Amino acid sequence: MSDLRLNNSIFLMYLATEEYKREHNMSSPQLLELDEKYGIFSYIADCPDVFDSMTKPEMVREIDEYIAANQ
Repeated sequence: MSDLRLNNSIFLMYLATEEYKREHNMSSPQLLELDEKYGIFSYIADCPDVFDSMTKPEMVREIDEYIAANQ
């Protein structure tokens, strides 16, 4: 993975998860627990192109749909 792609992935993980925490009124430890169960960070890192063009609300919906599909 190139440095630019890695930096973009990290930035998208930050944006998506911070918005997810805000939208669901979650703490960082709660988000980390959810990540351990569903691999949210890995999901975002594996497909940053999907998240790159999304708005923050779309990112939250995408994560919700990913979790729902993996329950």
